[in-house]
Order: sequence, then C-alpha cells, then structure tokens
Amino acid sequence: MTCKRVGTLASSEFLLFSANFSDCRFEEKLEDLQRDKAFLLVKNARSVCWSKMFDYAPIDKAGIERVAFSYGKPKSISEIASILSSIKPGVLEGQLRSFVNAKTQAQIDAETLKKPKGDAVDFAFAYFVFCLWKSVFPESVAFAGKGSPSKKEVRFASNTNGWTAVKKVDLEKAETKEVLFALAGIFTTLNRKLPDFAADDAGGFEDFVSSFLDSFPVRKSFAKLPVLLNEALKSEEKISQFGSSPSLEQSFFLRCFEHAGFPPFVSLEAIAGVYPELKVPKPRGNFGGKKKK
Repeated sequence: MTCKRVGTLASSEFLLFSANFSDCRFEEKLEDLQRDKAFLLVKNARSVCWSKMFDYAPIDKAGIERVAFSYGKPKSISEIASILSSIKPGVLEGQLRSFVNAKTQAQIDAETLKKPKGDAVDFAFAYFVFCLWKSVFPESVAFAGKGSPSKKEVRFASNTNGWTAVKKVDLEKAETKEVLFALAGIFTTLNRKLPDFAADDAGGFEDFVSSFLDSFPVRKSFAKLPVLLNEALKSEEKISQFGSSPSLEQSFFLRCFEHAGFPPFVSLEAIAGVYPELKVPKPRGNFGGKKKK
C-alpha cells in the first residue's frame, strides 16, 4: 500500500505538504510554526486534497453537478437546508446512481475482490453535497499553486507538539482507489486539526461542537440533515467567542454534515465500504479534542 502513516519523525518541528498533479502543483514546508502560517498551510493542503479527491472517485462529476444545481445554487446554509428539505432521498438516489461508475458483481467476482458492504452511490451523494457546499463557501476549497514539487506524489508530514504523522501516495504507481484513499486520509487529518490553528480557544470550540451534536442521535439520515442544519444556525453566533476565523463556522457546519452521515467529502467509512480490500484504519482518538460519544 502506498499510503502510510508512521509515528516517529526527526526531533525538529515542521509541517510539510507536497502535491504534484498535472493541473495542480503545491509544495510548502514550515519550520517557523507561527499559528497563522501553520493555519494557511493546513488549510491550503486540505483544499488541495478536498478538491482533487473526487477526481479519483468512480463518479461522473459533471453529471452530478448538473443534478445539484438543478435544485438551485445556494448562497447560505439556510438555503442548503431549504433545498435538502425539498428533496426525496429515494428520488435523488435514482438521479445520482446513473452517474456512478462502480464495478458490477461479475467484475468483482472475476477480480476475486472482497464483496463490498457499502454502496458507491455514497460517493455521488458526497459530491452532490459538495457542489452545494462550494456554492456557499467557495473560499473553503480555494488555493493557489505554490512551489515546484519534483516527485509525482502527494505527501503530508507533521512533527509538532502532539501531532506527528506521515501520509503519502505515489501518483504514478498507485491505483486510482489508493489515491482516493490517501487523499481522503490526508483530508480527514487536516480537517480535524484545522480548528486548532483557527481558534483562540480550540478546546472550548471542540466542547461546544461536541455538546451541540450530542443532542442529536448519531445515525445516517438525509431527511434529518436539514433539521440539524437549521438547529445549527440558531447556535452559529456562539462560535465567535472561540475566534474570528470564518473557518470555525465552516468547521462547525462540516461536523453537522458529517454527523448526519452526508458530508461534502469522501469519507474513509465510505471508502472502506466500497473497497473492503483496502486496509482503512479505524480512527485513533481525535487529535487532542474531546472524544465523540
């Protein structure tokens, strides 16, 4: 497997992200770990992984985007909630399934792959929600190319106080599903860590989000998602007490989408369901925040 995580690095502190796609090149290493600089590197790295992951999912992005915007182009979370509440999940699934390029059972049997427990339509749902999300928060996935990486790979490495990891994938040798797995893994790591750099009180922010979500049952429900979002909007003003970065508001709403089981990104759980032959690790802790119940 070309994506890996290790627990020991050199003693000096640093953050590193490098990505060398044909249409996206980014490379930056920080040894001066000022919070604002670290925040920008983590945000840009997350944006690269977020925007590129769907290129490696077995879906027709253009077709799904047409479906998404046939419901409108929202400019607020409230408008997303309104759109979602008007949709019948079964009808939407029927629309999205034609844009999924999943292997048939015959192909799975011929390749002696493990029988998937998940459904590749989850990737289509993720991109559908992503289109709506990006319409509201285009800056959350925006980045500018930087540096000139030499290797055709994606690599993230961190060795900071309490955060030590290496994740990488060779873009020339890895299978498409392995690249998807790697990008989703790096994204997950960065997405969980970003509030630590964005908030003045990261612990307080995590406690606030966890407390809010604890009042909603943890189960996959498309119908409950707009209800959860509307309730989240009532608590939105409380976020400012933890910091002024717009990323905190976005992190709060992302956690809501994820809690309802329909995040605007490809989750490791979805990958494990569709590609059981990949060894998707179970989450270990939550990077220093309060554990989910």
